[in-house]
Amino acid sequence: MKFIKKISWILPAIAMTSGAFADDSDISSYCDPCPPKESPDCDPCYEKSRNKPYEQGYEICEGALPKAYNAPARIDICDGIDAFVTASFIYWEPMGDQLDLGIVDLGSLTPREYEVIKFSYDYEPGFKIGLGTYFGHDDWGLYAQYTRLHMTNSTTYTPSSSSSSDVFHTPWFFVGGENNAYTFDLISGNIVGKWKMDLDKIDLELDRYFYVGTNLIVRPYIGGSGHWLDQNYSLTFSYGSAPTTRTITIKNDSWAIGPRFGFDTKWIFYEGFKLFGNAAASLMFASNEASGSGTQNTTNFTLRKDKKYILRDVEELAIGLGWGSYFTSDKWHMDLSVAYEVQRYSHANYMSRYSQMRDIDGGGSASCNLVKPGDLYLHGLTIAARFDF
Repeated sequence: MKFIKKISWILPAIAMTSGAFADDSDISSYCDPCPPKESPDCDPCYEKSRNKPYEQGYEICEGALPKAYNAPARIDICDGIDAFVTASFIYWEPMGDQLDLGIVDLGSLTPREYEVIKFSYDYEPGFKIGLGTYFGHDDWGLYAQYTRLHMTNSTTYTPSSSSSSDVFHTPWFFVGGENNAYTFDLISGNIVGKWKMDLDKIDLELDRYFYVGTNLIVRPYIGGSGHWLDQNYSLTFSYGSAPTTRTITIKNDSWAIGPRFGFDTKWIFYEGFKLFGNAAASLMFASNEASGSGTQNTTNFTLRKDKKYILRDVEELAIGLGWGSYFTSDKWHMDLSVAYEVQRYSHANYMSRYSQMRDIDGGGSASCNLVKPGDLYLHGLTIAARFDF
């Protein structure tokens, strides 16, 4: 009861004093007044949220902060544990270099035509989950995120004729005698290529949010990244007057670890709505191990392990729209966003290394015509939610 009596005369006194000494330097002179909040009983967070000159993590009014200091702009929860969780649904299309099935020589046509049998791709679902916290040391933060995208795509090619003048050429087989050229009249059924890719990725980021404008917040960070990238490629068809199966399966198991650097921007334009753009890059030490087996013209063969250590660069970009807000007198915060995201992983396909070492125009003789291993590309939609508590 004594506390209520004290409050009953302290609050009017504060209000009168504020009105008497208000001048143009007050933050209220720069911003539109906010609607009054209803005062819950015995809630210390209510007074804190009411008396803040600005909502940390959102737009501010000019003059609210010293212009010479990049003040912290992280989400600031009242009486919380300064932690947050994130969850994202991703719908990405994986694409890769050097996965095409081969080329067809349509000699029955006039003029003669050639067609590349490209591997086709499709969008696949995946997810991200993350956990973060903040420290008292200059409002630094630590964030860890796991990304999972596993997929299987296939491509089917049906020969357009049964002419012996039309030929399918592919570099994926190795046993001599056929010159890797297969006439359409002896191909039974379809030519089928299949690609399986499993990506599991962990990122660790040490960051700091700060203001660089009244409606612009940036987040630079440093940290590390590691991923496991396992791929499997197969090509299968039947060939011959008494058809036998030609099939090959090659796998590439890879892991990588290295430093990661990034820069996020948040452009706030109205009532918590924002446009954001993020970028990150990694330079990683990576291991690639390729091996495989197959059957060609009733001859079985094995591709012994080919292990290669490299430096792999990874680039990541995202642009999107989001909205966020504090709730319950700043006791928790929710953020929702949708973005278009792209990523590139260099030197990711060593499955084609075997075929590059063969000269398909010379009866399978050894060759030194090696090109750079193929890259892996990911792009698509990311829908994310974040909860601070």
